[in-house]
Amino acid sequence: MSNFIVKKTTLKEQVYEYLKNAITTGEIGPGDRLIEEKVSETLQVSRSPIREAVRMLEKDGLLNVHGSGGVTVVNPTVEDYRNLYETRVEMESLAAYYAAQRRTDKELAEMQEFIVEMQKNVTDNHNVKGMLQVNFSFHEAIVRASQNPFLISMTLQLRGVNSFYRKAILEGNPSHMREALQDHLDIFQAIDRQQQDEARESMRRHIERDFQSFMKVASK
Repeated sequence: MSNFIVKKTTLKEQVYEYLKNAITTGEIGPGDRLIEEKVSETLQVSRSPIREAVRMLEKDGLLNVHGSGGVTVVNPTVEDYRNLYETRVEMESLAAYYAAQRRTDKELAEMQEFIVEMQKNVTDNHNVKGMLQVNFSFHEAIVRASQNPFLISMTLQLRGVNSFYRKAILEGNPSHMREALQDHLDIFQAIDRQQQDEARESMRRHIERDFQSFMKVASK
């Protein structure tokens, strides 16, 4: 019985990662319907792990499960993104402040690895997909380094709409990758030096710049 549970959990996680990647990279676009039968045929798995993965993705804010039983990818509005910005600019700035105070050497080394990966993505013909993935990992590492479980939980709840937001910015304005890299370097250096106020202000400037870039893309 124990081995069966482990295998089932592993399968659920695999389906979750597959669907999450398909959604965040745009393979399954905003507003598109997710068809369980098609996913089942593609992955050669039963409906059960798919439904479990769907529930996880719904919690992530990536899927809408309707009363009729249908499942669609969320389709955020400009107002959704504005609300996201207002939340992120406060919560992630606070996370950076406490990360500068509480980060461990291991967490700092992890952030540095993400910075190196970002630099590779910027020089590698502006690898948008790679930048999206490492961008999220960098921000999540800072939030986790805050060592505040409530702040971590609340921030990670936003990752669904956040993935669409970042994708819209980078695809609409590829040159923003280089600007974002410099912002991330400033944030990392402040956390490295344990300069709490500077870490908070650097994160605030970064998120404000992100939103300005998004609004330019949205107005086109």
